[in-house]
Parts: sequence; C-alpha cells; structure tokens
Amino acid sequence: MTRSTTFLALLAAAAASTATLSFPAYAAEPTKSTEVRYDDLNLASADGAKALTVRVERAAKRVCDVNGDRSLDQAMESRTCAKIAVARAMPQVELALANAGTQLAENSRVSLAAK
Repeated sequence: MTRSTTFLALLAAAAASTATLSFPAYAAEPTKSTEVRYDDLNLASADGAKALTVRVERAAKRVCDVNGDRSLDQAMESRTCAKIAVARAMPQVELALANAGTQLAENSRVSLAAK
C-alpha cells in the first residue's frame, strides 16, 4: 500500500468509528408523565367537558412541579412547563369531546408529559 492509500484507509476507519459512537443528546433527558382518566365523566355535557379540562390542568401542574425548590426561576419554569403540557394534551381532550357518546370514546384517558 502507498502512503496515500494507507491514509485514506485510516481516514475511512476513523469516520466509520465516529459515526457508530454518535447518539442523540436528548436521549438522557428524563420526562415525567401521567394519565388523566375520564371514564367517570359524561363528556357530552358541559360540566363533564369542563371537569376533564380541569383534571388535565391539575395533572400538568403536578407533573411539572419542582419539589422543594421555591425560587422564582423554578416557579416560572414550572408554570411554563404546565402550559406546554396542557397545550400538548388538548388535541386528545378535543378528540375525546368530539367522540363523546360513541364507540370511539372507549380509551377514556389522556396522556400528559412534562417537557
């Protein structure tokens, strides 16, 4: 082998080993999640729809709560997290309300996750 061929082989081997060692940075970020059950609610009524929305909002606050840390920064981060969690769960809530009283409403839970 010539020097240039050897160099190219080493370069290719280095590139291949680098590609196999890469992994997404977000994989290590832990997330908290919960499910909000609504099988006891009548979603066809305004009271039932409101109760589901309140349950989702309360669950978002619980999932995003920072235990022990009462700093202003953590309070704002927790509030922002809860707003995002509710916004992500709303399509499920809207689907449940649209399917109220049908066979499609048998799932009876909304999944909610913190950022």
